[in-house]
Amino acid sequence: MTQNPRNVRHSNNFNLQRRVIGFGSAFFLIAVCFVWKLVGLQVLDEGNRYRDFAKNKRIDQIVLPAGRGAIVDRNNVDLALTVPLKTITANPSEIENPREVARELSLILDTELTVLEERLLQSHRQFVYMQRQVDDEMAERVLDLEEHGIYVQDEMGRIRPGEDLALNILGRTDIDGIGISGVEKAYDSLLTGSSGLMEVERGAGGLTIPGGSHQIIDQSEQGETLILSIDRSVQFAAEEILIDGVVSANAQGGTLVAMRPDTGEIVASATVSRTLEGEVTISSDNRSVTWAYEPGSIMKPLTFAGVLEEKVAGPSSLREVPNAIAIWEDVFRDSFAHEKENWSVTEILRRSSNVGTILWAQDLGESRLYDMLVDFGLGLRTGLDLPGETRGSLPEEKKWSGTSLPTISIGQGVATTPMQMLVAYSSIANGGVRPAPSLVLGTRDNDGVFELMPSGTPERIFSSETADLLTLMMEEVVSDGTGVQAQVPGYRVAGKTGTAWKPLADGGYGEETGEMKYVASFAGFLPADQPELAIIVVIDEPVGAIYSGGRAAAPIFAEFAQFAVRQLRIPSEVERLGLEQPGRVIATTPAQAKAIAEAEAAAAAAETEAEELEEITAPPAD
Repeated sequence: MTQNPRNVRHSNNFNLQRRVIGFGSAFFLIAVCFVWKLVGLQVLDEGNRYRDFAKNKRIDQIVLPAGRGAIVDRNNVDLALTVPLKTITANPSEIENPREVARELSLILDTELTVLEERLLQSHRQFVYMQRQVDDEMAERVLDLEEHGIYVQDEMGRIRPGEDLALNILGRTDIDGIGISGVEKAYDSLLTGSSGLMEVERGAGGLTIPGGSHQIIDQSEQGETLILSIDRSVQFAAEEILIDGVVSANAQGGTLVAMRPDTGEIVASATVSRTLEGEVTISSDNRSVTWAYEPGSIMKPLTFAGVLEEKVAGPSSLREVPNAIAIWEDVFRDSFAHEKENWSVTEILRRSSNVGTILWAQDLGESRLYDMLVDFGLGLRTGLDLPGETRGSLPEEKKWSGTSLPTISIGQGVATTPMQMLVAYSSIANGGVRPAPSLVLGTRDNDGVFELMPSGTPERIFSSETADLLTLMMEEVVSDGTGVQAQVPGYRVAGKTGTAWKPLADGGYGEETGEMKYVASFAGFLPADQPELAIIVVIDEPVGAIYSGGRAAAPIFAEFAQFAVRQLRIPSEVERLGLEQPGRVIATTPAQAKAIAEAEAAAAAAETEAEELEEITAPPAD
């Protein structure tokens, strides 16, 4: 059957019309979508999302490192501070010949060639450290190589201008500036600043765009400055004198600490030790608080403080003292042979008689002796809050054996730190008031505002009368006893020597085999009548004829004290007596001169007023 041509033509037209309408509708819908998208981007969203996307691609945030606060001495001399340094980094993925580059770098850096090669051969990495915190000269030499993939970036580093000076006190920080020992660790939260944040605009190559955005979001804030009580010059002298003393005594090490007895401020704290190679150098171990040792005879003034305070005896009280005394199964002897002698308490201390001290300690009794030693601070931490500080070892009274009282009273069978003993001697020098030791005077913020560091509260532990009597007794130790080598010309010195057996690692003291090791010490203060400086010197394992405290430690005390009194401007007895002499010239600051002038003017006005009053009230002449 044949179709009508007219019908066929009509059908074709209808199909074409449908296609046109379909394609037109599709294009219309696509156009509507595009228009809607454009409206959404440019009108409704205002292009924020894509603009933010583009911004995020070109804006980078940089951390602004905060400077760590400085540590200074009492005179604001820098002891430790943070300075800008350079760090050498690399992008191994950009380096074509890593072995050759490593070889060139090894000629400049302080890093081994094998280490540099190992780092640069990590081609899958885009960042490695070559060497951190180098000086500008080394960084310039690296840049002169012009090696692609080797970079120099800025970093903050910690330095000590005095190198190892006061290392035992200051301690160290790690490579990232975090305190890991000493004062750096104890006061890390104060020294650490707060980092800042800055936005920068970078181009396609990752470099910052000149004239682009450089906006500081958060400003970095440097840590606070820590002001110590030590005097840098006195600290330096302490270390040098102590090194010479340890060398002379052929000892294994030594500790010297000096303190203002009225305030507890530590003006010097030195520790030195002998290396495996035999060299005596400054130690990083703050043994003034970490080393617990048996103090020996420097304990005797503490024992006699109890005897005097409890009125058991006075300085001139006499008793018969034999050369040896048996207590339980032990025999206690004096270090020097003598017949039975009638000695006063002062003579017993001057001669450092073990037997005489024990006899008076027995009269004092265990309870009162124990309480006095606790009052001095033995067996307790000093409150300095330094890392690694030990409390020593003072057995509780209830744990004392039959021989505890005699051994402890003469400084054996008890372990103390040099700082504990120095605080004890400062208590005597301070008229019976135990000072709270302090190493940090305060902090200073970025605006220069000083804030005093709170410290412990001084505590009276015995009367000033007892302190005065004990001081006079200790003066005789130095003037005519075991401590004559501690004399300081022009100054009255009160102190005590100590020579103690050192316990061996496997127990005992080695007296059976003759392998005894010693700890020699001297503790004292000056001027004895007006104490301004207390010092302790402890020498670890002196060898030879100068193993005793009077020979190994007392001379170090004297040499150091002679320097310290000059540096700290502590007048001698003659100088103090001559202050009021006519014609004496005294150096004064302008403020002091003004104050003196005002005082003189006030005194003159008062004198004139008194004369006028006398004229008015004087009786008439006959």
